[in-house]
Amino acid sequence: MMFASFKGCPDCGVPNRIAFMHRWRDDGILESRMGTTRAIMIERDAFAGVLERVEEALGVPLDRILIDAKRRDAKLYVDDVVSGVAGRIIRLAPFRRLGYTVMIRQAATIGLAKAQLLSYRQGKRFIGRAFPVYHPVLFVGDVCGAFESLERKRARPVYGSIGEAWYFELYVDQSLPAEERLELEKTAEVSAQAGYERCAKCGVPLGIGNLHWDLAQGRIIDRNTGEWIIYINVEGVNTVLRELEREIGEDIPRMVNAYTADYYSGLAQKHPGSFLSDLAFMKLRGFGVPDRERPGEEELKAGILVRNAFNAPMVAGMVAAVYAGEGKRFTWEVPEKGTVLVRVETS
Repeated sequence: MMFASFKGCPDCGVPNRIAFMHRWRDDGILESRMGTTRAIMIERDAFAGVLERVEEALGVPLDRILIDAKRRDAKLYVDDVVSGVAGRIIRLAPFRRLGYTVMIRQAATIGLAKAQLLSYRQGKRFIGRAFPVYHPVLFVGDVCGAFESLERKRARPVYGSIGEAWYFELYVDQSLPAEERLELEKTAEVSAQAGYERCAKCGVPLGIGNLHWDLAQGRIIDRNTGEWIIYINVEGVNTVLRELEREIGEDIPRMVNAYTADYYSGLAQKHPGSFLSDLAFMKLRGFGVPDRERPGEEELKAGILVRNAFNAPMVAGMVAAVYAGEGKRFTWEVPEKGTVLVRVETS
């Protein structure tokens, strides 16, 4: 499938489609205009890479947990995006293939994958290919969820790699148990003020123009670091991490926190003077709004409060990475839902 290039804002360069489809709210929450889902823009290795490190540390494959968690989330996401009259139309037999085409284009737009639909039998089978792909197993869950939303039937996936590409086949399986009604578990929201400097032309916060949308490869690239960025809904991240904690144990948040801190610490060392010189990047990416963007030592000891934090362990890991130093140990707590308080303790 060939993609056309994006037309960009003449002032800041952000693609018009991105500015039209997404909203950076004044309280620091990034959300889709197609539905009601909240999202973040995060380095691929800061989420998918962290999951890979968790799997490596545990020494057991996590495919079943990851696919099922992402499947449930993706189904709800697609239900939300293609709701109302548009949803009823796109689920009609003549338009269903078009629905998959829209989902494939959306996956490329938000940096998840360059995907192709290879074969489709309505209500029975879906065969696809993806390369590059942000996380093969999670993407299988994404495709499962989209299939189940459009077909209204449960599907069993078969998947594997041939060379660098990943192939996945979904087959309707009537033996799979029917699910109770699923509902999005919304992240708590609190009052905050991001104080964005916005492009006068398109209204997107300045700084987003540092990202490059490579639609042909299904990637978003940070021009300053070269890192692959993905746009992913917050409920998807939290669903995956919550299911891992339920099935593996309460040590998962600590591992996620440590690996997040390691990733961003390494990125800061590799690119000194980059966006990781302070905490302003957090509100730009939808991670949360810190009450101090450049805290001093005493303020770090007293604690940095991040409002509208998308995930407590990951947000705490980001703060720790920016202000890491010898002898410093960071702790976090959740004073109220939607906030994270991060403190530094010196030995």
